[in-house]
Amino acid sequence: MHEGGQVTSDDDSYDSQDSQLGGVTPRFTSRQKQATAIVMLGVIGAEFGQEIEVSKNKPVDQQQYGKRKVVEGFGQGNYSLARHTSKALTFLLLSPPTNRLPAHTPIRRAAIDLIGRGFTVWEAHLDESAVLLGLLELCCDADMLLRGISLGLPLSPAADSCRTARHSLSLIATARPAAFITTMAKEVARYTAMQASAPAQNINLNSHVLVKSRPEILRVIELLIDKMQSDVADLLIEVMDIVIHCLDTSQVKSKGLGEVFPAVTRFSMVSYCASTKRLAAGAKNGILAIYELRAAKSQHLPAHNGPVTAVSFSPDGKYVCSYSLEESKLCFWQAAATLFGMGSAQVKCVRSYNTVPISAHVSSNPLRVVKLVWVSGKTVILLVADGTEHKYSI
Repeated sequence: MHEGGQVTSDDDSYDSQDSQLGGVTPRFTSRQKQATAIVMLGVIGAEFGQEIEVSKNKPVDQQQYGKRKVVEGFGQGNYSLARHTSKALTFLLLSPPTNRLPAHTPIRRAAIDLIGRGFTVWEAHLDESAVLLGLLELCCDADMLLRGISLGLPLSPAADSCRTARHSLSLIATARPAAFITTMAKEVARYTAMQASAPAQNINLNSHVLVKSRPEILRVIELLIDKMQSDVADLLIEVMDIVIHCLDTSQVKSKGLGEVFPAVTRFSMVSYCASTKRLAAGAKNGILAIYELRAAKSQHLPAHNGPVTAVSFSPDGKYVCSYSLEESKLCFWQAAATLFGMGSAQVKCVRSYNTVPISAHVSSNPLRVVKLVWVSGKTVILLVADGTEHKYSI
């Protein structure tokens, strides 16, 4: 590992020289020791390094343990070893296969595993986008590669790398859900921009990692929804951008969101309208996002001055109702139909109410304190978790 913290690469000429000599050369021995050192440093950093930001999901005793056992070079004051080791591990993950460093080797798998296990230590020194996309690239054919596990069959090297990368993604996402969500949302936005200009530039994006790894991305999002609902709710608009990119919208339009990806429908601030093929999501910052699946477009509306607690479309899809518990306000929004159904409908607020204050402690699940239930095309009931009801009409 040189001063920049990366594994030095050799030309293919060295490979041929070694093979002609027919033995273990000093260069080969040196590289073996180098690889061993990287793995040992990775283990030390992952187990005893100091997190740049203590994860709120760790038990208090583990947080205190991490503070007591910081190894020199892996702390916040002296992070030189953490920086160099993270760069070396990233190199092993992202470096193209060569004769010297094939695609699916134990050293690469060790690096992949350690990136996930010590992500909170490496995080400040990594290119998060490159790491996540590199791991997703290894998981593109997960269903096919890992099919033999249930049958008790031995894993191929590629399948073993896939399994390790999948586990590493899960560790990263659960250790830093906000970092995972914001990074993936940024990459999805970048892909969407590329997709918009692809026809003019004659670019084929079918082989893009964000296309091939859609099932794996959804698996991680579902894992976060299962284990860390509050973190997902804090970045719900970004999550919905990712989910909509990954879902087959034709399946959503024919079967509904609840059947295609039921995990996201657990949130009271997400609603899908089967008649208009629209999806609405409310954010913590008060934004109401309306997604037009037919036109593949979205609108972001400044709906509330507090977190959006619940959202629901009317049965005919002409209205969407939003409610903010913190603001004690309920709004009715109307989507005006456009000429011949072309273009995006303009959404506007047609009526709002200042509601009775409701305590957030009426439910053990803060994300399910209230629910909006339409009883007619223009009347909605604000159903509180304690059983009380409040009726509002347009």
